[in-house]
Amino acid sequence: MVLHLPYVTARLEMAPPPADTNHRLGPVVIPSAKMTAYYVGLGTLAAVEAIEWPIAAAIAAGSYVAEHTRSAATGRGDGARH
Repeated sequence: MVLHLPYVTARLEMAPPPADTNHRLGPVVIPSAKMTAYYVGLGTLAAVEAIEWPIAAAIAAGSYVAEHTRSAATGRGDGARH
């Protein structure tokens, strides 16, 4: 955005938002809202006994590993390589 005033021209530039949708709360990475809703949904299904809790835990663990493997393979993520 360029603002023209008498005797002064100001140019304001804003950086685009980061592509990473995860947020940090201290050392803990909080997943995106979509993934949080996914995990809450799995927990709810396990709580109402629609699925057994070991099945919900296995699905959540598989999703977590797949998401972090994809992030590391494409070069996205927080820069920490494991």
